[in-house]
Amino acid sequence: MGEKLIDSVLFKDFTENEIDKFIEYSDAKIIEYNIGHYIFNQGENPKYLYILLKGAVQVEKIDLDGRRYMVNMFEKSGTIFGEVYLYIDSKEYDYSCVAIKDSKILEIPKEYASSGELEKNPKLLKNMLSILSSKAYFLNQKLLIQSSATLKQKIAKFLLQELEGKNKVELRYNRETLANYIGTTRPSLSRELSNMEEEGYIIVEKSSIKLMDIEGLKYI
Repeated sequence: MGEKLIDSVLFKDFTENEIDKFIEYSDAKIIEYNIGHYIFNQGENPKYLYILLKGAVQVEKIDLDGRRYMVNMFEKSGTIFGEVYLYIDSKEYDYSCVAIKDSKILEIPKEYASSGELEKNPKLLKNMLSILSSKAYFLNQKLLIQSSATLKQKIAKFLLQELEGKNKVELRYNRETLANYIGTTRPSLSRELSNMEEEGYIIVEKSSIKLMDIEGLKYI
């Protein structure tokens, strides 16, 4: 088991033996979820800390009108999710989490993950603080996108956030998921991307977007 989790941020600087001991002591279990099955649902009480071993999951929210919004998607092995709610007393999930591929997930009981055991292990505590900080940063970046006044500004901010030293953004989401992420509809997103392409800001490719005018996007 330890070798499967060695790349997880939660177990950074741990040996395989240390990870195995943690799993054994915490009474964690590996659960398999078929595509479309829910790991947890909006309104449920948190019971576990989750670590993705294989597959992909999507965190989503359904509003009162029944509309579904994608909050985040995880597909990297070792990714932690559901951790924030473990540390909030009497707090139900505001979101649901569904497997979007056949997945294997390690579930660590809340009784262990949110107990004083973390404080007894400085490495574990440090790693958890790093995870929570990264999640807070991600949500802040998403808020910056969704608080933009126009759809063009939302798209420009998203592209600039995803840019990593090149002039191309590899899309992790399909068109509908990306629309949910930035807070619009798929037709509106497609229409605005076409407009921005005609204006010379971008070139839309099959699974990526080439940025032709980065300074122009920054100005937007």
